[in-house]
Amino acid sequence: MKHWYLAYCRPKEEERAKLHLRNQGVDSYYPLVLTRKIIRGKAMEKIEPMFPRYLFVHMDIEEFSPLKVRSTRGIHHIVGHGSTWDKVPAELVYQLMRNEDSDESRDVVSRLPKTGQMVIFNEGPFEGLQAIYQEPDGNQRAFLLLSILNQDICSSFDNKSFRCITG
Repeated sequence: MKHWYLAYCRPKEEERAKLHLRNQGVDSYYPLVLTRKIIRGKAMEKIEPMFPRYLFVHMDIEEFSPLKVRSTRGIHHIVGHGSTWDKVPAELVYQLMRNEDSDESRDVVSRLPKTGQMVIFNEGPFEGLQAIYQEPDGNQRAFLLLSILNQDICSSFDNKSFRCITG
């Protein structure tokens, strides 16, 4: 019976491993996610692995030699304990597949606001407070201008802690 297993790949060789597994007749799944980063001060969207160096492999180990999988180009080893491989619940893999192209995942990686645009905090101690977007601060953070106790404070916050105010 076929089960899902988790293969740990050599660095940057997940696609190679997927190709070689397909050539051997083994199904695999390599989840990707659209991320937003700030590179040289500009917001960029990039497709990256959801789990770098990991590849889900769907096979029957009684029909297909485990040694063949371990020696596949790009694969370092199969995750497990000793000589037994750990099975990944099929529902988990199918849930990842369903969510990969969902509107929800696109919302999470939506574009950064423009300078001067109003944002609202959606988590943390400032949840519900409004601020003014100033500029990016590295890949995952941005400077926001807050007005607290009649004082304007410019500070750096995680990009996930706020969202644009529409309308």
